[in-house]
Amino acid sequence: MKELKEYLDDLLSSQESVEVEFKYAHGGFPGSFWETYSAFANTNGGLIVFGVKEKHNIYNIDPIDNVLTDSLIKTFWKQVRSKDCINLCLLSNDDVKVEKYGDDNIILFNIPRAPITDRPVYVGKDPLTGTFRRGHEGDYRCTPSEVRQMFADANIEVPADSRLLENFGMDDIDLETMSQYRRRMAVANPDHVWLGLDNRQLLLKLGGYRVDRRTRKEGLTVAGLLMFGKWSSIRDVDGMPNYGVDYREYTDTSERWSHRIFSDGSWEGNLFQFFYRVFPRLQNVIDAPFRLEGSTRIDQKPAHKSIREALVNTIIHAAYGSNTRIVIKRFPNEIVFSNPGTMLVSQRQFFAGGQSVCRNQSLQVMFSLLGAGDQAGSGGDVILHGWQDENFRTPYIVETDRPDKVELILPLESILSDKIKAELKMRFGTTIHKLDHNALIILSLALNEDLTNEKLQYVIDAHRTDITRMLQGLCRDGYLISEGIGRGTHYKLTSCISDIEDKAKDKAKDKAKDKAKDKAKDKARRNKDVVIEELKRYCTIWRKSADMARHVGKTPIYISRSIIPEMLDRGILIREFPDVPTHPAQRYRMQPKSNK
Repeated sequence: MKELKEYLDDLLSSQESVEVEFKYAHGGFPGSFWETYSAFANTNGGLIVFGVKEKHNIYNIDPIDNVLTDSLIKTFWKQVRSKDCINLCLLSNDDVKVEKYGDDNIILFNIPRAPITDRPVYVGKDPLTGTFRRGHEGDYRCTPSEVRQMFADANIEVPADSRLLENFGMDDIDLETMSQYRRRMAVANPDHVWLGLDNRQLLLKLGGYRVDRRTRKEGLTVAGLLMFGKWSSIRDVDGMPNYGVDYREYTDTSERWSHRIFSDGSWEGNLFQFFYRVFPRLQNVIDAPFRLEGSTRIDQKPAHKSIREALVNTIIHAAYGSNTRIVIKRFPNEIVFSNPGTMLVSQRQFFAGGQSVCRNQSLQVMFSLLGAGDQAGSGGDVILHGWQDENFRTPYIVETDRPDKVELILPLESILSDKIKAELKMRFGTTIHKLDHNALIILSLALNEDLTNEKLQYVIDAHRTDITRMLQGLCRDGYLISEGIGRGTHYKLTSCISDIEDKAKDKAKDKAKDKAKDKAKDKARRNKDVVIEELKRYCTIWRKSADMARHVGKTPIYISRSIIPEMLDRGILIREFPDVPTHPAQRYRMQPKSNK
């Protein structure tokens, strides 16, 4: 049987989750299973394992016998279909697996991430008390406000920003913002039929103003107030009192911001004004080229579009009902876009693009008519490709809870700049000159963050299994160390050059040992071939094994256990008593019709 870690790695290698939970099940089906089921389903999915005990990160196999295994699986299927236990069954038969361990079993439950429309997944009948999520410390019970946000996100047919705000009307709109929007919309879509509408009609088309068909009440929507509203109206207690936007720039030499744009009441701090104050400053991060395509001047790179998409994504995906505000931070080495809320798609889906699930669809429409924002998908693929075009390190996302927040980080460092190469050389010496391009990219990324196979798939054009081999090779050679198991494995740089030197010495010793072994094997093979050739000449008549051994000067054991079996397998010899191989009078001779 394999070592436990290797065994678990094999089991987890095909799983999508980076979360693993071990449950003690020898006393019966564990009640805490359903809290973890809920937590995994409401976060990023995960794997629950019966038959492995974990204590202080030490794993011990504790397999389950066949009788208990059958009982546990029957209990699971009975309870997962009971609304008294859990409100939603997410698993199919393929998600419940029994792996043999000796005569007993390990049971694995692969809990997928629930679709946004099916959340929250909760224990019992009360979602306000039975909803859990997964954090760094394990499962935690969600607050009522967190549960209500899940219900709001699930109702994608009624976007959050379409909510009608009673008693808010055209008097709450900043007319200068409205005029500026029209001018920019005319530049992006000069022939659009909506440009001829009055402000109220245009807002109706954009989703910024709404008439409730049932009650006939009308007024601004959340989107209309946030995009075009006056600052005093936005912050009204009946409006969006927790709303706030903040942009900060930092230098190398100071921990305090050097420039700031924030909603302090000195300007109409709506989303339109914030976007067009912040966007030009962010664009200055990337050098603008000057070239002509025909008669058209091109002064933007794909990375400029990446920044625009990142800023729009931050605005249109924010959960504006929370107490957390939108914050954009520009550092010398990265830009951090932070918005309140949770992701409505997985990180993989976000960066792959093509799948649009938007929390604030009216805001998305408003920005798309300005030529900003992509309604065809998440925009993550645009962000990724623009950054790759600039040879910057790969963008990545950090999700945190309590409060819920999503951070998109755009690094501003080249993957293999002279500075990074010098840092790698300082850490590992001249050994890095022997590494190929992909290995250098992996090490350069590891300078600033822990790596996973999934992150590297966005950087290196290679299959997941090939990336795994690269990572394992860098671990064997002492450049990286790994932590975790399966798809949850993280890789980080080793501490110093001595690790590389020790690994190189060990590798050289192993190579020398292997060479010596190969040399000994070659010599043994040659000696064996000489013995076989001599016995071919000797065994033209029936011979006993003892006679054969004396003839070539070898031990009877060597001849009977090594030489004769090979000659029989190759059809060189035949037995006198073929049906009784161990016959006491057994003799051997050359195959009569053999040409050998």
